[in-house]
Amino acid sequence: MKTLLRRGQALVGQSPPKIRQLAAVGIDAVIVVVSLALALLFRFDGRVPPHFWETFWPFAVFSAAVFVALLYASGIYRHVMRYTGIYQSVQLAAATSVAVGVLLMANLGADMLWTRPVPISVVLIGGLLAYVQLVVVRLYPRFFYEFSLREVGQKHRALIVGAGDAGVALARQLWRMPEMEIRVVGFVDEDPKLLGRQIEGATVLGGPERLEEIVNQQAADRVLIAMPEAPPEKIDRIWRECMKTGAGVKVVPRLAEFLKGETVPLRELRIQDLLGREQVEIDLDALTGFVNGKRVLVTGAGGSIGRELCRQLARLGPAQLALLDRDESALYYLEQDLQREGFAASRPVIGDVTAAGRMRELCASFKPHLVFHAAAYKHVPLMELHPDDAVINNVEGSLIAARAAGECGAEKFINVSTDKAVRPANVMGLTKRVSEMVVQAVSREYPKTVYATVRFGNVLGSRGSVVPTFQRQIEAGGPVTVTHPEMTRYFMTIPEAVSLILQAGAMADSYATYVLEMGRPVKIVDLARKIMELMRAPNVEVRFVGLRPGEKLHEELYEENERPARTGHPIIFRLTSEDELPPGVLGRVEELILHARARGPEGTVELMHALIPGRSGETRDGSGTAA
Repeated sequence: MKTLLRRGQALVGQSPPKIRQLAAVGIDAVIVVVSLALALLFRFDGRVPPHFWETFWPFAVFSAAVFVALLYASGIYRHVMRYTGIYQSVQLAAATSVAVGVLLMANLGADMLWTRPVPISVVLIGGLLAYVQLVVVRLYPRFFYEFSLREVGQKHRALIVGAGDAGVALARQLWRMPEMEIRVVGFVDEDPKLLGRQIEGATVLGGPERLEEIVNQQAADRVLIAMPEAPPEKIDRIWRECMKTGAGVKVVPRLAEFLKGETVPLRELRIQDLLGREQVEIDLDALTGFVNGKRVLVTGAGGSIGRELCRQLARLGPAQLALLDRDESALYYLEQDLQREGFAASRPVIGDVTAAGRMRELCASFKPHLVFHAAAYKHVPLMELHPDDAVINNVEGSLIAARAAGECGAEKFINVSTDKAVRPANVMGLTKRVSEMVVQAVSREYPKTVYATVRFGNVLGSRGSVVPTFQRQIEAGGPVTVTHPEMTRYFMTIPEAVSLILQAGAMADSYATYVLEMGRPVKIVDLARKIMELMRAPNVEVRFVGLRPGEKLHEELYEENERPARTGHPIIFRLTSEDELPPGVLGRVEELILHARARGPEGTVELMHALIPGRSGETRDGSGTAA
């Protein structure tokens, strides 16, 4: 049987397309003639008057020609038969209905001119029989193809968790792709009404709470989580059940991404799948109107946030995208990525935001409509050792970029900030808070340009962030170093953060600081343990090393004197502050920059504290101790 299937499949597959198409036309014509003949026999209980046979055959040939012509016009012969489904069945129904209508009119017309070729009931019944046979003959290659795939031995036995649309689509794709070497042996779903039901040839065997038992019963070595719209808390619970089994675990992406591909895009479970954040919804129409057809400049384009900004901006149809960074390797690879994604209007620029002449020259020649300022030093412990460099890059760079944007008449300047600017307890946070003040002050110098700051917490997966650090420590066998058992941080994925930066930029109409609702703060020690579980290394030692200089135990998104107001987006808030900018703030900032460039032995941090309202004379953490 297997040999015959393979030989038949090879014979059909090797035939030229024209031959296969002509064969389909011939089979369809025969089906129409046979269907009408059967209908005629039914009409007369097998005893057809001889004169009807005389008029039947010319009418049958004419009917076959009408059917074939309409099927050809509908595009049916361009379809691959082994993928026949509902869409092709609807096309066949439409073509059959039109053909029956044409034949009825031809039958009645012949009756008026000469004699009726066949009874009207024969046309109606024959059309119905023809439709059924036309569908069946096209479903046979699909059945033949899928049956031949099921005859092929699969290497892995898999359970699919989730019997919804994504799970069904996944099972269907796996049946059709023997090269994946995965056989679906059952579904796991929490809906009790589905228990025992068959889906794509596999049975729903029980709920996730029975996952360990079902894996053992079915000898499954793979668990495929097909619940792309499920909240992370549910994914976390399922993952913990999977951990008891020893089976390999994969997940499918969001359904739209899954269905658009020609492969099965299974991936490893990632830490962001378990972090307890709902999927961020983005108003793509608003973003397209914000960016489409405009010249856009991104500073710090080679960094984690800058790279993702450029990727998402490129999808929104800018006229040109200038990528500014001093890391030429990062720029090269970013441009290659954009070109692979089909975007050819990028302009890489090697440069430094602290070079005032270069920034003014770039803005004057490029004339950006939108500027996204993402260039910054961000590593807290390192900036504690180099406060002068932090001021030069983060504060002076922001001042130069903001003024250059205003001088060239940019429509908007969006400053990317951080939650470490709230009650700053370290040099990096201080420089970002002063940078926010700088952007606000420059907005008064250039009222025709809309300036805004977007403030958010930690992002997962950025260079030097805690997640890759933990992963390296786990791969090395430990220990995993955590500063404090109670330390918490807000987390967001890089794509989410960038999407919300763009959304906030689109809604900005005057100077404002926007904050992103970051969800619940995550305990760092819990994050470390989840990563250890994902990497199947739950017994690696966790060592608490104490707070480093400038670190806080908990971060905040705004201060007591800042009031969050709702915007048109549910997780973007606009802050209103009770504090006014201190008089002459830009002059004092320029003094700070001069002091930093002079590399004075002390005083840089104190000068920044003195600039921030309500913080004059405070120690680095605001209380005399590192928080």
